[in-house]
Amino acid sequence: MMHVFLFLTTLLAAYVAYAAPIQYDDKKVFVISQKPTLTPHYMPQAKSATVLANVTDPDLSRDSCGSVKMGSRTLWTCRDTSVRIPGTNQFAYVFANTAGWTDHQQDDAPAIQVGGPVGAGSDGANSILLMNGPRPTLPTFYPLGLNMCPNSGACDDGASRWTAWPDSPPMVTETALDGTVTAYTWVSNNRMASSSLELLTPQPSTTLYKMTYTPDPNPDVLPAVATVDGNFWGDHEIAYGTYGNVVRGEYAYLFGLLHPGGVALARVPVDCIENKSQYEYYVRRRWTSTKPAIDDPTAAIPNAGTTGQGTFYYSDRAQSYVWIGQASLSVSADFYIATAPSPEGPWTSPYLLYSGPNGDGDLPSYSLQAHPHLLREYDDGIYLTWTQYFKPSTYAAYVTPLVYVSFV
Repeated sequence: MMHVFLFLTTLLAAYVAYAAPIQYDDKKVFVISQKPTLTPHYMPQAKSATVLANVTDPDLSRDSCGSVKMGSRTLWTCRDTSVRIPGTNQFAYVFANTAGWTDHQQDDAPAIQVGGPVGAGSDGANSILLMNGPRPTLPTFYPLGLNMCPNSGACDDGASRWTAWPDSPPMVTETALDGTVTAYTWVSNNRMASSSLELLTPQPSTTLYKMTYTPDPNPDVLPAVATVDGNFWGDHEIAYGTYGNVVRGEYAYLFGLLHPGGVALARVPVDCIENKSQYEYYVRRRWTSTKPAIDDPTAAIPNAGTTGQGTFYYSDRAQSYVWIGQASLSVSADFYIATAPSPEGPWTSPYLLYSGPNGDGDLPSYSLQAHPHLLREYDDGIYLTWTQYFKPSTYAAYVTPLVYVSFV
């Protein structure tokens, strides 16, 4: 019995720091203070992976799509989009960004169908997640500023273009009782050389867009988009929200990239997204109202992503924050994952979760995204997409595979 007693005594001592009396009115109350317990990090591994379909509107070639659930459907926002020339497999005229919808089954899983129209990502027999919505029109879904060659982003000089490329999908902040959804997106004001894609605006300013959507049975109705501020974050400022975001409780947590490297974090009450005076920034392991410089190393959150494109989300099932995305400077469909008990960390070192098939072009795979809202309540895994890029002689359109990875 002695060894059992010693074991229990040691165990109790490991958790109890002290039991000290404090005076409360005319009584003494003993308060037990506990040392924090060490909760193991959530670190899922891939059990299996199933390529389910290509996400596509066969009449459109869409690049770099992310998604978010609005009402009973999923809204996809994409970068460069071209229209298929009728009767051909060729695509022409580039729109800087577009949006479309996909549907869900009754159990909330994505409504995958076998076969369909022949076109981008669809040979008429393979499985597709059909994207609905209007043909692209000008202005684009996220309208370009007046000084950004607003018709398409392509400037008359023929040498440059403004991209208005969303790096993250819309962040939903409210769903009203009537189903009306409010969401926001931060988009960097990038200007590029048309031929080389060289950035002509290093550390550019950032536009904040607001979306409002009331559910409509017409699949061609998209959220209304308004520009809140074309210079919400200025030149050479951390573009919080562009690298990713999570809404949890009363706060929106916004991630942005430091220069030359690293990930920074801000937070703001979900009902104050447009009010910069309400933002706080995580610097030197504490929250402050003073915004750090873009090159401040004390603003870095170690391991909160690799700085490659990806998705942040909160897993209710695992009670953990998760980032899934691409390794920095990679052009392969190698999905890395990092997790943390809070947005501030500590984050696990990113590790490889899944490797998908690549295209054969100069940039085989990029724009890796996770889609947690496609999960049913009992699913233990994640849906993933990315852009496959091929040589023109192999395939003339962008392809967006949809994969379900189950976890151990």
